[in-house]
Amino acid sequence: MTRIAIERGLVLTMDADNRVIENGRVVVEGCHIAAVEQSDGEPLQDCDVVIDAAGKIVMPGLVNSHTHLCMVFGRTIGPERRLLEWLELLMPIMAAMDGEALYIAELLGCVENIKNGNTSLVENIFMPPHAASDPEDAAFRALRDSGIRGTVARATEMRHFDQRFCETPAEQAMRVERLAAKWHGSEYDRLHLSIGPLLPWVMDERGFRETRRIARENRLSLHMHVAESPEFNHMIARHFGREIRQVELLDEFGCLGPDVQAVACSDVSPREIELLAASGTAVLFDSPTRLFWGTGFPPIGDFLTAGVTCGVATNGAAANCGQDIFESMKYSCATAKTAANDPRALTAARALRMATVEGARAIGRPETGSIEVGKRADLITVETRQPHLTPLLDPVKALVYSARGSDVRDAVIDGKVVMQNRKFLTVDEDALLVEAGRMAHRCAERAGIKLPTLNTQIPVHA
Repeated sequence: MTRIAIERGLVLTMDADNRVIENGRVVVEGCHIAAVEQSDGEPLQDCDVVIDAAGKIVMPGLVNSHTHLCMVFGRTIGPERRLLEWLELLMPIMAAMDGEALYIAELLGCVENIKNGNTSLVENIFMPPHAASDPEDAAFRALRDSGIRGTVARATEMRHFDQRFCETPAEQAMRVERLAAKWHGSEYDRLHLSIGPLLPWVMDERGFRETRRIARENRLSLHMHVAESPEFNHMIARHFGREIRQVELLDEFGCLGPDVQAVACSDVSPREIELLAASGTAVLFDSPTRLFWGTGFPPIGDFLTAGVTCGVATNGAAANCGQDIFESMKYSCATAKTAANDPRALTAARALRMATVEGARAIGRPETGSIEVGKRADLITVETRQPHLTPLLDPVKALVYSARGSDVRDAVIDGKVVMQNRKFLTVDEDALLVEAGRMAHRCAERAGIKLPTLNTQIPVHA
């Protein structure tokens, strides 16, 4: 059994009492946390790895509750478009990806997440389904090989969408059962599967009810985009032929509950917030993407006041061009304050909990998210001896308002050191970057998408 000691750091436990331990020590045995205490100054004996965290914050790994690693090859080519226009641009690239390209894209996304301090993620994947193989296998292999704790949230489309991506309820059931048997709970429960519609209008009532049934029978959670913009609710009314909003629709079809994750809720009514709270549905906020697409300021404070469990997300790297949860925390606070015209609408302390212990609970991973004896050992260190974090007067506010993903130095996931002093230990990062660049250009060429010509001159007028 591997034994790891993280010594001399400022330990933010994120436990129920929000304990902070100066000159702290965290001991990991196997995949669990064995001790959380103050260091006595003497080196701990019989350790396989000792990480000196002097000058660093030791904290739970961050939880990226929603992303699209499958879209990473579209990074920076569409963030100045409307949401649905952007989606139409990205889908041909995704359709042009074979299993090799998808694996590289997913692995690149996992590495980017870990280097930003995200030890858990939910990968919302949607790819053209194959009769003989499952594209999701490539995503699971990448999560497995990188060492990250991950859930592959398989999205389904059945109508009103690119036909290459669509499937019948029977086909969905067959593929989900196959994937669940192979991957759900694998790697000592590090890997999970969940399902859900990609967009609310790509299923009819039968599709929603069948998806709910399949999830329950396979003990999977539902993960789906909900009320991202006013345009969403207008399209729902059009496609379902009646005036109904998305949360109301999900409630009617039996698709709310404590095993449901609603992503990017921006255009919701007070009644819909009540429905989400009463059902125990979790809500996940990707605030940087809301700002990119101009889809509004989600009333995060109203969700918290209603008692909704909330998490923080980046969305995909092709959406907001990064995977930095520190950035997402900062913008979540900013958008919440703007929406409420109240600087106290979302505090740094609450945002940090949404990115750790509450976020872990939101995605069905309560065994992580805080530094407590018996919990799974997902930990990071953050270097504070830097100009933008000095003076360190309030560590929590510094993390939320000033820190960056690049400040993360070490990452331990499920008791394994995955990154040490910014050096990746599970993946050849340099080789991966070269291969990812090659694959991205190949897929764009296959899709018939002309990429911008590299130009050293910045245009005067955009």
